Amino acid sequence: MKRAVISTTVVLTLLVSTPSVATAQRRPPGPAESAVQGRLGYFSLDGGDDDGFWADTTELFTLDASDFDDFSLGFSYVHSVSNRLEVGFNFDIFEETVRSEYRDFVDEDDFSILHDSSLSLIPMTVDVRLLPIGRHRIRPGGRHIVRPTFYVGAGAGLVFWEYEEFGDFLDFTFDPPEIFGPELFADDGVALEIHGLAGVEFPLSSRTNLLFEGRYSFAEDDLGGDFSDLPRREIHLGGLGLHGGLSFRF
Repeated sequence: MKRAVISTTVVLTLLVSTPSVATAQRRPPGPAESAVQGRLGYFSLDGGDDDGFWADTTELFTLDASDFDDFSLGFSYVHSVSNRLEVGFNFDIFEETVRSEYRDFVDEDDFSILHDSSLSLIPMTVDVRLLPIGRHRIRPGGRHIVRPTFYVGAGAGLVFWEYEEFGDFLDFTFDPPEIFGPELFADDGVALEIHGLAGVEFPLSSRTNLLFEGRYSFAEDDLGGDFSDLPRREIHLGGLGLHGGLSFRF
């Protein structure tokens, strides 16, 4: 009987202690190393200085580079190299159409001579992001505590662009100028892009963050195609983007 009691006590002790041992050996989950982000924002086109395409356009038409300011959509894949260094791969979409008219000319009935200008931009870029205070704070026992995260960075890539003008125009080879149209003038290309960015993320849960980001990009190219005869064809394609969105870490 005594031997049975001892055996039963040993078995019960093992059954009780086994979960505690397993719990003690189980490591706390590590920090997420990657994230996918979706951003909705507002892009303000920088028309550049006074010696490019936008400057000439503003003189002739009631059109300014700032008239293209509109909403943009973006996505990113971000990989954590360390707690304070990350790499982002970005894909953005922007498109806007603006109607304008000749500043100093009207038709024979005193009506405005109108056309639509469309600009589309698709930047595909890579950047490096520095997190000054890190993304996680490690407590005793290996627990990773999420917290608000601030980052700054810089990067480069390519911007795929397309510019079109469709409507009625003036032929200045005649005196007085003659109206022709509707006509379509178009060109597209790929330009080198560089940018700087800064942002902040606020944790909504252990894996979901609310993000706010600003980035300024520099990009320019020369118009060709139907615009080859223009005296100044350098078109500025960069500007300031302000975004808000969600980041899902995994």
